[in-house]
Amino acid sequence: MAITTTTLLPAQVQQSFDYRLLSVPTPNLIHSIPAMKKRMPKNGGRVLRMSRYNQLPTSPVPLGNTGITLPSTDLSRVDLDVQMSFYGQYVVINEQVTLQTQDPVLTEAAIRLGVSLNKMGDVKSNLNILENLRAFA
Repeated sequence: MAITTTTLLPAQVQQSFDYRLLSVPTPNLIHSIPAMKKRMPKNGGRVLRMSRYNQLPTSPVPLGNTGITLPSTDLSRVDLDVQMSFYGQYVVINEQVTLQTQDPVLTEAAIRLGVSLNKMGDVKSNLNILENLRAFA
């Protein structure tokens, strides 16, 4: 049985780096924090209907002991139909992975795709906020 030395190991195994030094900086993604996140049901189509109820007026009339019923108040609801948009991208990997534990190409690609997805959601939230602000200006 041969003795394994460092000269027999591949270059990927012999190298070690500080991950904090090599990490890709990611933004804080603050624009979608106050958003109401909704999930579409599986095979639910592209339109999501959300409902919002309007506020009721205040009732400054005190209730007495006369037994007279006060007039009713109408409750109104506004339905909002939201057209869903889908975004995506993929990564082509043309590298042969020799040791998956030392060269996690697939894991790093999945992490980069996740960061890109979150950044795209933050950009879309930012554009949505700016659009709604223009409506009030």
